[in-house]
Amino acid sequence: MERGRIADYLDVVPEVNVSTKVTVEKLDGALGAVVRGLRVSDYSDADLRELADALLPWWDERLVLFFPGVHFSPSDQSRLAHCFGSHVAATTETAADNRNIPTLRDEGFPEILLIDSHTPGFNPYVTAVWHTDVPFIEHPPKASLFYCEIAAVGAGDTMWNNQIAAYRRLSPPMQRMIDDLDVVMGAPPQTTTHVHPMVRRHHASGEKSIFANRGWTRNIVGMSEAESRHVLEAVYAVSERPENVVRWKWTSGDGALWDNRYTMHYAVADYGSQHRRVRRATIYD
Repeated sequence: MERGRIADYLDVVPEVNVSTKVTVEKLDGALGAVVRGLRVSDYSDADLRELADALLPWWDERLVLFFPGVHFSPSDQSRLAHCFGSHVAATTETAADNRNIPTLRDEGFPEILLIDSHTPGFNPYVTAVWHTDVPFIEHPPKASLFYCEIAAVGAGDTMWNNQIAAYRRLSPPMQRMIDDLDVVMGAPPQTTTHVHPMVRRHHASGEKSIFANRGWTRNIVGMSEAESRHVLEAVYAVSERPENVVRWKWTSGDGALWDNRYTMHYAVADYGSQHRRVRRATIYD
């Protein structure tokens, strides 16, 4: 694993000298890096944005940043989320999402989504499928900042899958087949639907990435149901492979920031009646 201080790798050194406190460790495998030593409350807004800028090259390459023991307050989570995008919401602030998911609105943070396993009617299997967040609108979110308030003991992990690496694993004929295809995303009547290219390019590297998943992809535009199903299953056979995956075992107080454009994720629903309480801030350009 590659380890070092931010200042060792980047030219940006915030004036508060956080480079002596915050370290970044690149995980083995297809994606993921661990950020240690961050205490959001120690930073002014300007310094926090400077630190976020320093983390961007790591995030662009590794797609998921983990913050073990970060202990985000709702304010911390909101402030850091706003450093990575121009707009933050619980899901989407349009009528596109009709799922009535709880937020921290009463605490003054309507932009933070609350996912609590002890909420009446909670179904953990809704997110126990490979998916991206809010792909059923014209401009899906770029990222999500997640925080684990209460972790289930020995269970409730989350997995992320690198869809740039998945595209590379497709055969050249399959790559050529899907390059110009569009997919319909959404789950009526809970959400609207929207058409998106099945392949998108990384904003910095230009590498191609798959944008289709079991959770939200309904069909391929212009194909019959049978054709669409066969092509999607062939893609999923590669895109869901464990070689593309990082798996995080949550401890209460951990956080994670993932790129929603080039990854998909899966919340493992193996915690039974245990209490698991997490928060998500959804980040838009």
